[in-house]
Amino acid sequence: MARKFIHKYLFLLTAVGVIMAGLYWAFRSQDQTSNRDLSNLPEGPTAGLRAPDFSGTTVDGESVRISDYQGKIVLVNFFASWCGPCQAETPFLVEAYQNNQEDVTIIGLNLQETPAAVSAYRDDFNVPYPLVLDPEGRFVEIYHPRGLPTSWFIDRDGVIGYVHIGPMDSQLIQKILDDIRSGEQPDPFS
Repeated sequence: MARKFIHKYLFLLTAVGVIMAGLYWAFRSQDQTSNRDLSNLPEGPTAGLRAPDFSGTTVDGESVRISDYQGKIVLVNFFASWCGPCQAETPFLVEAYQNNQEDVTIIGLNLQETPAAVSAYRDDFNVPYPLVLDPEGRFVEIYHPRGLPTSWFIDRDGVIGYVHIGPMDSQLIQKILDDIRSGEQPDPFS
């Protein structure tokens, strides 16, 4: 009888200890993500690194810089007007932008096309987010897209949380945004 009591007592203590340790680590990691020191984090175009900052000019002649959006989630999308998968994805990006404007911005980086081609693309798809021109291919050298479209999801602190190669639909975009919002490592296929 006493042995049963001791086993139950030890089991209960172990369970409480595991729960307390889990809560400690959950709150500790949550606290660390909100106060991260990013000064020593290297910059690069892959997940886990600081997003390379850039300054570019939109098709409307406005200046855009990723660092201007600090505190927001930024989706940088490399595209070209002649790219079929980009054309298929753009309505979903427009929808994501419209549904998440309060804390998300999208920046379209065009692949070395003329302002007229990018303007026509914007008008054809009613794109409300900035489309940045890259006539010399500077952004290709900075971000190294591995295909078109390629998208980088950058968290509120300027760290790349996820890179997606290929077209996305609404559900996939929203799942990645929700994961980044909650501080989780995006796993869009779970």
